[in-house]
Amino acid sequence: MARVEAEAEIDAPLAEVWDLYFDRARWAAWVDQFGSVVSESGYPGAGGELVWRSGAAGRGTVTELVRAHEPRSLHRIEFEDPQAAGELETRFEMQSAGEGGERSTRVAQRLDYRLTTGGPLRAVTDLLFIRSQMRGSLQRSLSDLRLEAERSGSSRVQPG
Repeated sequence: MARVEAEAEIDAPLAEVWDLYFDRARWAAWVDQFGSVVSESGYPGAGGELVWRSGAAGRGTVTELVRAHEPRSLHRIEFEDPQAAGELETRFEMQSAGEGGERSTRVAQRLDYRLTTGGPLRAVTDLLFIRSQMRGSLQRSLSDLRLEAERSGSSRVQPG
């Protein structure tokens, strides 16, 4: 299996970032290539399933099975799409308060995957092309999650 990782520090409280991460109505704003939910059962709880479709340039139909769900701490899923299968682990950690007393949240993702298509050259294709695309997708999603969380937080600030 191949592995890629990404992380982001988000200037928002852990509870808000956690809630945003599971807010289906806002996934299009930050999940790379998200199109629409096809079906779900028990998601995001352990044992739950989510099926979603990506945009035209994305992954196609993605099936996720929740393997671990620890509130405000960990969400681990197994996934399968037309080209790959594997596991995505997302960890959430509150960071200590800065000078202003506000806390931030660190979100780290680790994606372990294997290509299910590509024949005998799949390892070379992965190394030269796919791995950087997988890492880029994680980074784009976390960057957009950060922007969405920080934008939401700034809209709640009341003028003084």
